[in-house]
Amino acid sequence: MGDTECPACGDSYERLAQHWAMSADCSYPPLDRRRHEILSGLLMGDATVHNPPSAANPRMEVHSVNSRFLEWIDEQLAWLSNTVTLRRTSDEIREANRSSALERFASVDYEIRDQYLLTTRRHTELNRYAEWYTEEQKRFPEDLRLQPITLKLWYVCDGNLLWGTKGHTRPQVWISAYNEKDRKAFVRGLFDPTPITPTFHEGRLMLTSDETEWFFEYVGEPVPGFEYKFETGSKEMYEELKEAFYRRHTTTNAA
Repeated sequence: MGDTECPACGDSYERLAQHWAMSADCSYPPLDRRRHEILSGLLMGDATVHNPPSAANPRMEVHSVNSRFLEWIDEQLAWLSNTVTLRRTSDEIREANRSSALERFASVDYEIRDQYLLTTRRHTELNRYAEWYTEEQKRFPEDLRLQPITLKLWYVCDGNLLWGTKGHTRPQVWISAYNEKDRKAFVRGLFDPTPITPTFHEGRLMLTSDETEWFFEYVGEPVPGFEYKFETGSKEMYEELKEAFYRRHTTTNAA
């Protein structure tokens, strides 16, 4: 990991967060609205907040087998990101699973892929995301707003397209929100400024086919690594693009 230029003072440091914490002349640079919208979408999905008592400020972490996606997030966050690293290889994960007490892990009768990790630098403004956690459970805040990039990142992390049967060829977006399954009215209310009135049952949010069309117009272009999740032309093309992505851009070792 090389040095990164501090956006506040212009000097470069290998440990930028340490510089902010210890400098007498330079403080934590503010995060702009777009970074906050990105962080909110990530935390609605796959991200977690690392906030041990020993640390002055929290950081955000995102694990994924999709390195292209994490590299894109790294570019968007720029100086706030602490880069993308290979967290565990498929062989390491497989070996750890063999000793698991859970049969579904210990059997390892499924594909396992290399896992990557993106971390942010620790920052004072990330304390607002630590407040999403109540008694170890993640909860969306009351003032959350689904800006296009926020909704898009929530979808690519925790959503998918479902295709009907018996001649129903138009797809529907669904997104998991099991952490909010007891707050149906709140989750539906997130969409009040939009034409979407989602069905939300047992932690699963479902849009109609018409709402799905509006959804993709609202969130805009696909993010790198998840192009297949934006393929609404046909189920066959969706599955072909998904298979091609995982074949070309992720690493796996068969059992």
